[in-house]
Amino acid sequence: MSRTSSVPIRPVAILALACVAQLMLIVDDTIVNVALPTIGEELGFSESSLSWVVNAYFLTFGGFLLIGGRVADRVGPRRVFLLALAAFALASAACGLATDDVMLVVSRAIQGIAAAMLSPAALALILGSHAEGPARARALAVWTSLLGIGAATGLLAGGALTELLDWRWIFFINLPVAAVALLLVPRMVPADDLRSARTSPNVAGATLGTLALLVLVFTVVETEHAGWTSARTLAGFGVAALLAALFAAGERRSASPLLPPALLRRRRPMIANGAVFLGAAGLMAMFFFQTLYLQRVLGWGALETGAAFLPFSIAMGTVSALMGKVVGRVDIRVLVGAGMGAAASGLLWMSSLTPTSDYVTHVAPSLALTAAGLGAAFMPLMELATGGAEDRDGGLASALLTTGQQIGGAIGIAAMVTIATATTRDELAAGTAPPQALTDGFTHAFQLQAGVLAAAGVLAVLLLGRATARRATADVADVPSPA
Repeated sequence: MSRTSSVPIRPVAILALACVAQLMLIVDDTIVNVALPTIGEELGFSESSLSWVVNAYFLTFGGFLLIGGRVADRVGPRRVFLLALAAFALASAACGLATDDVMLVVSRAIQGIAAAMLSPAALALILGSHAEGPARARALAVWTSLLGIGAATGLLAGGALTELLDWRWIFFINLPVAAVALLLVPRMVPADDLRSARTSPNVAGATLGTLALLVLVFTVVETEHAGWTSARTLAGFGVAALLAALFAAGERRSASPLLPPALLRRRRPMIANGAVFLGAAGLMAMFFFQTLYLQRVLGWGALETGAAFLPFSIAMGTVSALMGKVVGRVDIRVLVGAGMGAAASGLLWMSSLTPTSDYVTHVAPSLALTAAGLGAAFMPLMELATGGAEDRDGGLASALLTTGQQIGGAIGIAAMVTIATATTRDELAAGTAPPQALTDGFTHAFQLQAGVLAAAGVLAVLLLGRATARRATADVADVPSPA
């Protein structure tokens, strides 16, 4: 970021603008969920194709993030932020104006590509305007809370807009938000300083890396229909592995790799990215199944379902804010281990749900416990994942982090849907009543998600070693970065 720009650096304003943009992207992860039945009926979706209203966004968002991060570093985070935000707004308008199923799915895919450019640019702006230390810790605490708050807010907003207005407003609501941000950015964010920008990465490498991610996510989300052991699924994984191998080989030969080796050698940030991947897999799948439980088993409406996640938003936002004051003073293993353990406990609590469970004494407190645990674990992990990144690497470091979130969420939902569906099908075949069969499928998934989060906590504690988040990020800052 330029220090000679006529626009002074305003860290608080930059943080606010970046977080508003990121919140909009995360909201769009879940905002369509409660509106899917209405959308499917109005636009003529088949039962099997309706999931692509969600999957098209996950697929392109997760698949294009790495190239989005490098574009932000090369072109400049402010410039990419503006262009991507405008593209996201236009794609949102196209979604809201969709007249058939194909138009909506294609528009959602374009939304995802724009999001993949916008998200790393937004976090790069935060990293560039907040020096490592207490200021960055507080900023990342706010950013961390957006993952859970945004997902829960998306469900609430989707339910309210669908029930009170029209499902098309779940997309139109992005337009005024984007318009205000586009007006404020030139006044509040200094111009990009590209004097230390790298040369562009080779196009072939960027294409291979992006295709590998796209094929992987596509294959996983299609397992709901094809199954995990089908020839189609195994072929998809094989193609993804081949593309990844070709990408890795090209990266080793490239003078300007998409993933600089020095960035990948930062051990603790890479471990933190892996833990965030596992945490997001459990989190997004939990939202998916809790939404279905509230609507299909308890019979709640769209607005009630969205409001049911308010305890999650409050708990995650509160704990994330507290973590901003704790990180750097406490061994990170304690924070991550305790946080993941609490989140796993919350999911285990959810796994005891029945078709007649009470919201106040069972659903709400289990949501709050899960949220508190994830807030405690994610904040230090996110600081660790982005720690030591220079301004010219901020986009890529943030893209790696967000890639873990998006792809983890997509894979988590796909894997757990397959498991829950199989359980429910077996229960129905055995003569179990539909509400109980559905609940059994959901609770089986919650048990496995709890195991995933517990495993993430154990692995992080064992692999991170003894270091506070701030000392750990100082360690990786010393790793030289290639010119």
